[in-house]
Amino acid sequence: MQLEILQANTIYQVITGSTAYGLATETSDVDQKAVVLLPPAYNLQLSKPWETTTYHDPDIEFHSLKKAMHLFRSQNPTMLETLFVPEQFIVSQNKYGKILRQQRHLFLSQNCYNAFGGYARDQLMRIKNGLGKTTKQDHYDHLHETLERMSSQLLHKLDSNDVKPIEITRVYSNPNQQQEVDVDMNFTSTPLSQINRFVSELANTLKSYNKKKKSIKQPTNKLYKHAMHVVRLLLMGIEVLDTGELTVYREKDRDFLLAIRNGNYTWDEVFQQTNELFIKLEQAKQTSILPEKVNQANINQLYVDLISDCYGIKKV
Repeated sequence: MQLEILQANTIYQVITGSTAYGLATETSDVDQKAVVLLPPAYNLQLSKPWETTTYHDPDIEFHSLKKAMHLFRSQNPTMLETLFVPEQFIVSQNKYGKILRQQRHLFLSQNCYNAFGGYARDQLMRIKNGLGKTTKQDHYDHLHETLERMSSQLLHKLDSNDVKPIEITRVYSNPNQQQEVDVDMNFTSTPLSQINRFVSELANTLKSYNKKKKSIKQPTNKLYKHAMHVVRLLLMGIEVLDTGELTVYREKDRDFLLAIRNGNYTWDEVFQQTNELFIKLEQAKQTSILPEKVNQANINQLYVDLISDCYGIKKV
C-alpha cells in the first residue's frame, strides 16, 4: 500500500516506543503507529484486504482499522498502549480516531494478565538465551506457560460456555530431541470447526517453538534494554489490573527503569526483581477490577458504527 494513500486515510496516529514511555536516549528512534480507515473501494475487492504496512525514516507502522481493533481486543501491549499515550504524543486524529480513543476502556479485561505477562516472559527468555543461561527446564517451563496462555485466549473465543481449560500434563523431549507436550482436554457441545482451529493453533505454536534457535548470544547493552522493557511490561500490567488505567509514560519509575538499562543492577538482581513482579502480577489478576473478558458485542458495534458513519451506510 502506497504511503500517500495510508497517510490520507489515517484516522489516528501516535508516537510510541521509548519516547512515549519517557525512556528515550540520544540513540533512540522515534517510532509511530497509525490506524487507517480506507475508502470502500479498497475493501470491496476479491483480493485479500490490506492489513499492515511498515515504513522507515520515519518509522511508522500502519494498520487497518479492523486489524488494529483485533489487536486492541487481544490486549496486544504495543497496540493497546497507543490508545493510552498522553495527548502530547498524538500526531493526528480525526473524529473517528477520537471516538476510538474515547472508547479505549472497551478493550481492557483481565486478559491483560496474559498479554503483558506473556510478552514479559518471552522477553525474559530472550535475555537468558542471550546470556547463555537457559536450561532444558527453562524451555520446558516457557513452552508450558506459552501454551497455557494461548489456550486461555483461544477458549474465550469459542462458542461454548462448557469448555474447561486444557491441562498440560507433561512437557518433555521426544526421541528427535524436540519439545513434546502431553495434554488433557474436554469439550462439550462445541463446533468441530472451532475445536480443529483450537488444536491446530496450539500445534502450530509447538512447531514454531521447536524451530526457534534456543541460544543466540547478544550484546550486553541490548540485553539490558530488554530487561528494562520486561520490568516496564510487568509494572504496566500490574497497574492496569489494579486500577483499570494504562499509564504509558513511566515518569514515576523512569529512574529505576533507566538504571536497569544502564546496567546498574546485576543479572541476579534483575531476575530477582522480575520474579517478584510476576508474583505481584498474579496477585493483581486475582483482585483485578477489570472484567474477566472484553464485551465482544460492544467492540463489534463500535467497529460497525465507525464503518457505517465513514461509508455513509444506513443502519438497519
